[in-house]
Amino acid sequence: MLLLKIQAGFTLIEIIIFLVVTSIMISTLMLAFSTGLLKTPTLLNNFIADQTAKKCMEWFLSQRNLNGYTAITCPSTAVPSFCTAPAGYTLAVNISCTTINSDSNYQTITVTASGQGNTTLSTLIANY
Repeated sequence: MLLLKIQAGFTLIEIIIFLVVTSIMISTLMLAFSTGLLKTPTLLNNFIADQTAKKCMEWFLSQRNLNGYTAITCPSTAVPSFCTAPAGYTLAVNISCTTINSDSNYQTITVTASGQGNTTLSTLIANY
């Protein structure tokens, strides 16, 4: 009777192919991670600018809810004392009277945070 030996394991070519494919995948992932890490400071700075502008915009909206539409005067570019910007950022506020279909009971509030990061928020409020 003839006995066959069964070989277990991988051939050298299979191991080399595995190493090449794995190294290509790892280098692609490392490139993606390094690109993400390089962009991180920009994303963080824009996030801080966005949160600063949101805080100021929410102050305006709460003033409208608490004190009414007339509490916010237009036109105005004064930045309220509550709207403070962290170091490296500046805030600009623009409140303009807006007319829609001959109805002048609207105001547009625009808050811009700039510096290390940049963002602009705008909202329309009505006297209703």
